[in-house]
Amino acid sequence: MNKNILAVNIGKSVAWGLKLLRAGSGTSMPGIIAKKFAPKILTDLINQTKKEIITVTGTNGKTTTANFISTILNSAGRKVANNAKGANMLTGITTAMIEKADFMANLNADNSVLESDEAYLQVFADYFCADYLLITNLFCDQADRYGDVNVTADLIKKAIDKFKTQAKQLDKTFKIVLNADDPGIQKLADENTAFFGFEDITFAFDHEKAPCENAKCKCGKDFRYLKHYYGQIGHYYCDCGIKRPETYLKATAEIFIDYSVLHIVNTDNNEEFSVTVNVPGVYNAYNALGAITIATKLGIKSSDIISAFQNYKTVFGRAENRVLKGKNTITQLIKNPVGANEVLQTVCNDKNARIFIIINDNFGDGRDVSWLWDTNFEILKNNNREIIVSGLRYYDMALRLKYAGIEQKNIILEPDLKKALNKALDLTKDDEKLYILPCYTALLTLQKLIKKS
Repeated sequence: MNKNILAVNIGKSVAWGLKLLRAGSGTSMPGIIAKKFAPKILTDLINQTKKEIITVTGTNGKTTTANFISTILNSAGRKVANNAKGANMLTGITTAMIEKADFMANLNADNSVLESDEAYLQVFADYFCADYLLITNLFCDQADRYGDVNVTADLIKKAIDKFKTQAKQLDKTFKIVLNADDPGIQKLADENTAFFGFEDITFAFDHEKAPCENAKCKCGKDFRYLKHYYGQIGHYYCDCGIKRPETYLKATAEIFIDYSVLHIVNTDNNEEFSVTVNVPGVYNAYNALGAITIATKLGIKSSDIISAFQNYKTVFGRAENRVLKGKNTITQLIKNPVGANEVLQTVCNDKNARIFIIINDNFGDGRDVSWLWDTNFEILKNNNREIIVSGLRYYDMALRLKYAGIEQKNIILEPDLKKALNKALDLTKDDEKLYILPCYTALLTLQKLIKKS
């Protein structure tokens, strides 16, 4: 039997077995085992993609942006292979490709949309050549793993160089799509770069702007801002002449508590259209705009883009609404100061919010939890409801809340995640919404608990 056919069938069997046993999400193990039977299975499957291979990386928003793109392409009638569950290393993407392939190892996909861990992107470039790379943003994240954001940018640059080399050998053009409003990633641009960003953003609620990070020009001076939206994101400029680049689409956004409205002008054909993004946060407005930019570059009609967002369903942990034990919940991944600050903005502006925070320090989260002290938990100090805290570093989280001004009687510690979840749900009243805020590995454990319940 052909090695690839054997690997795909074994991988599918492993995935089916894990699902039957409720032994996890099965996002990596099928790929691990399949690669043992056919080491080139990932390359062979991805290279069957009929049209463009699109990769997405960056600190925040990778999973959501990739899923936005996939939903738009599906809306346009294209078949898409993507790692929708966010497993963004080699085995995770291999699993996703196996899931999409048939039993004869045929991929049958018009596009592949692949989210990649920032540091791991250069490994992917050894396995396939992307047509597009979208970079969402670069923030301080997992300091023990990435160090400074400039280190992360350098790792992405190595991947870009590899993709360019492959593209040249294949006689095609590798294209980059960058967030124009993030000054930290402009050095990754080249002559084949399209930028996305907002001309203006308005908020329908009080929105505190966290301090800038990664906002220093290469000449050594701090950037100044004409408009500042969050983190280092905005309309920046420096006296040396460097400034925010012009964007491919002209867009504005209105940000509400649990959704956004984007107004877009395509300057290529002067077409105007609006999109409602039914997930909260200004960061998700940026994720949507990045996806729309890619889609427009691929020639997708605005009617298909609008329809895609009307029918979009969130993935687990990325602003996913779910009813548990009869209670309304929303799960929002938090993993670094900028992302967590924006999530907390939504929480503190919801008068019916109940809060459950889960913090681990496993490898996938980063061992260093000092980011908790750079996060603006002070925004919750007027909260008069109990906050449930769990995870391996629940004491650290509780201490941070205490110093943020939360009354100690309102901080409930429960190291056992299952008990903590049940307690949080029991405390949540029928007219309240439970905001579950886990770090990455806590999110995976939480997913298993919910599936077994």
